[in-house]
Amino acid sequence: MDSLQKTSLLEFNNDTLQIIRKDYNLDKPGSMDQAINILHEWVKKQNHFVKTDYPREYLERRIIFSKGSVERAKSTIDRNCTLKTLMPQFYDFTDFKTQYKYSDIIWDGLLPKMTDDYYRIYVIKNVGKRFDHSMMSYFQWVIAMAEYFTAHDYNRGLIIIIDYLETNLMELLKTIDFVEFRQALTLLMEGYGLRIKGIHLITSSKAVEAIVSFLKQILSAKVGQRIQVHKDLQSLHTIVQKDVLPIELGGKGRSIAQLHKEWIDVLSSKEFQEYNNKMKAACTNEKYRQTDKFNDEYMGVAGTFKTLNVD
Repeated sequence: MDSLQKTSLLEFNNDTLQIIRKDYNLDKPGSMDQAINILHEWVKKQNHFVKTDYPREYLERRIIFSKGSVERAKSTIDRNCTLKTLMPQFYDFTDFKTQYKYSDIIWDGLLPKMTDDYYRIYVIKNVGKRFDHSMMSYFQWVIAMAEYFTAHDYNRGLIIIIDYLETNLMELLKTIDFVEFRQALTLLMEGYGLRIKGIHLITSSKAVEAIVSFLKQILSAKVGQRIQVHKDLQSLHTIVQKDVLPIELGGKGRSIAQLHKEWIDVLSSKEFQEYNNKMKAACTNEKYRQTDKFNDEYMGVAGTFKTLNVD
């Protein structure tokens, strides 16, 4: 691609394309095209892939989210397709305006503006005092957002900020299913290649220790070390660029409550639903895959047929 097209939800710094390509030595004329060609030819040869006709812009983003590694991009695409086959329950939604259960107490979204160093921020403001539905509804929502992210964004990684200042954390903990949570994170980290620079929890509740312990059991040790707890917004502002944040977090960006509504509109739109349905079909037909390769790579992944039978 020659330039990045901003959407109603995602904007870019003026030199994002050039700087991030340079990060991975893909800025020289023809180098990115060559990498995309290699990935494109590999995808077409995967007999177990149901879908093999990905746009070049999509493949480029897969390479960028894999730190410029074509081999890592191959692995991520394979895992994405395979995990869609193994975990279809995360792709059941059709209309978030009518089916999403937590829009009234969990406001979230990727922020429109990037940080000056080319990271995207994902914010959750949770005002829940009780949680009457399974968190699967939230996981399905986030997976849809990840699908949009993969098709449209271009960044160095993700910063996650969770505002728990108004949340009853003990009630939240009662609702979270460990297996579902681990499966959702497997999809996001290994299937979509999300790279997390930091996770920032804002709360003064002592129950946050249980949340952190829970997260560290699921996340890799490397990502687990990037969890930070802030008792107030002032502490957050010393680490995260303030001016891109929503007004609820002391920033100048548009309200996260309003932004969440905009995300609902976009992810419920006819255009995205048609795209999302095509991507749901980007799964695998396992009878065409080498069995030994599947056993070696996936039987240890949460959500495989073997694991699901045990659980």
